[in-house]
Amino acid sequence: MKDTISAGDSVDSSIFSTVHSRSNTDSLKWDRYLGQDVIPMWVADMDFQVAEPIQKALEERLAHSIYGYTVAPDSLREAVISHLQQEYQWQVQPEWLVFLPGVVTGLALSCRAYCSDNAEIMVNPPIYHHFYDSHENKRQQLVKVPLHKQGHRWTYDIAAMAKACTPSMQMLMMCTPHNPTGTVFQEDELQAVAALCKANNMLMISDEIHCDLVIDRSVQHVPTAKACPDYADRIVTLMSGSKTWNIAGLNTSFAIISDESLRRQFMDAQQSLIPPVPPLALVATEAAYRHGGPWRKSLLDYLAGNFARIEEMLDSIAGVKLEKLEATYLAWIDASELSQHPDIENVQTFFEQHGVGFSSGEQFGQPNYIRMNFACPRDTLDKALARMQLAVDSLGSA
Repeated sequence: MKDTISAGDSVDSSIFSTVHSRSNTDSLKWDRYLGQDVIPMWVADMDFQVAEPIQKALEERLAHSIYGYTVAPDSLREAVISHLQQEYQWQVQPEWLVFLPGVVTGLALSCRAYCSDNAEIMVNPPIYHHFYDSHENKRQQLVKVPLHKQGHRWTYDIAAMAKACTPSMQMLMMCTPHNPTGTVFQEDELQAVAALCKANNMLMISDEIHCDLVIDRSVQHVPTAKACPDYADRIVTLMSGSKTWNIAGLNTSFAIISDESLRRQFMDAQQSLIPPVPPLALVATEAAYRHGGPWRKSLLDYLAGNFARIEEMLDSIAGVKLEKLEATYLAWIDASELSQHPDIENVQTFFEQHGVGFSSGEQFGQPNYIRMNFACPRDTLDKALARMQLAVDSLGSA
């Protein structure tokens, strides 16, 4: 079984340069601006066709013509386990895997499975907006302890986190690699967080959906549970091939839970609430982990080139500052200076009015930032960057 990147494995990068229309596909990303001349650079899905082995596997499954309830096959578990071993040297047992229709589902299930009434749950802004609404608002309280910057890199403020802990604090929901800052937390950072959680008897829910999208080759993702083996039985890891292989619309992910008791609680919380994973999602996920390595290698090279283009262009656009990025295809852009301009009430709206649709930093807990999805053909990216330049230039001539 060969499911990870090896030297020499690649596909022709021109497949990422081809512009494919997403009209008449009911695309959430593109239909947001239906009938408008706005390039969507917001929600995290890619404008690239899936790897050929995924497409082929789906076509073969479609040919069967019966799409009933389906269980995750042993071959899928084997493909996931092989990938985790070869990519991260993390040995996972088959029974640890619990398949779900999405990572956000896993966040919500964790809150319901593990948190009592009046429990406190810690999150670290800025962070993916679903971390703010996965808990049960009437039963649990969210405690926000912001990340802080060390040099050009966002990381945990352990002292502030420790100060915020109370006897009611039962869980930390974390994200690594981090969305939206792009930080790949290293072993010492993860171990410091685990030590804090251990001292306060807190579970760790680690969203690692972007783990296979590290574009800074000087760093490497380490699964939280692998980095913290003495606390691994108190860690729930959430992963998916959805972002890496652009199959988010098929709805599949998995939790990795080594402790049998925690795993049973998690599975019990699904009853009558969470539907089974659809058959096509299971097929696509197995094909991705088993045969998607060469496509992923070329994707990472292409994304790195796109990010370099953004660095080059934003360096000459006044009022915006590109943050350091280690992983994801989501550029985190500080527009604080631009937001102070008297003609701008909202930075995201300003760029939208000039033909580029970003995610607003406010939804992540960081006003005056914007998040830019650069997983698109370079021609599309260049057009978006040119519109950014024209938008800012228009302020000088107003």
